Amino acid sequence: MRMDKMGWLLVVMMVLSCSSGGEDSPEPPVVEPPIETINVPAKAVGVLPANGEPCSEYETVPTDASKVLVAFQWNEAQFAQSYVLVALEDNMEVFRDTFTALQAAVELDRGRTYTWRLISRNNDGETVGDTYSFTTPGTPIGNYAPYAAAITLAFDTNTLELSVSWVGSDEDGDTLVYDVTLRENNGILVQMEDLNQDFLDPVPYLVGAEYTVEVISKDPQGNFSVSITNEKAPE
Repeated sequence: MRMDKMGWLLVVMMVLSCSSGGEDSPEPPVVEPPIETINVPAKAVGVLPANGEPCSEYETVPTDASKVLVAFQWNEAQFAQSYVLVALEDNMEVFRDTFTALQAAVELDRGRTYTWRLISRNNDGETVGDTYSFTTPGTPIGNYAPYAAAITLAFDTNTLELSVSWVGSDEDGDTLVYDVTLRENNGILVQMEDLNQDFLDPVPYLVGAEYTVEVISKDPQGNFSVSITNEKAPE
């Protein structure tokens, strides 16, 4: 039996309807971009010269009796690729250089008090280390500057209070006073001048906040040294 045009049209429509049935094609999976890992270097810890002491690791400079070659050493900091060594006298920078090793020798004047710190670096950022100080051998011109104070931050996780203390000293035995600034993240939390004591009263701290303490040690002759340290509050 011959099928007219209308019949053929109905057959084609039925075939197309059947062939287009069934489940839809699955959507392609969403590919998440890889999470970039950022590893900012840890704080480098100085070893030599010993903090708050006369320098004992040095060599003479045959061509200049007013100079000594001071040995610097520090511990490896996690994720650090290089270290910037900075030395200061009376808070004025007298040396700065970058090293990949954990030691260096720096020519400095005799009979002076210096402060120094390390900046650990990698491609993700940098971290500034604590401040240290020492005195080079030799007769000073005038009066020694104070040593940079050794600062301690203590977080009481029971009371959520932060205690700050420091130890200052001077090669001449002068009585020292201190200007102290405590920062919480980027804001000033405590700022005091001409303190005779070596501590601050405990203050409440924020979990996970960054705290920075700056202590300026001053002697009666107007000499001073600056010490800075920072720590993150426990979470």
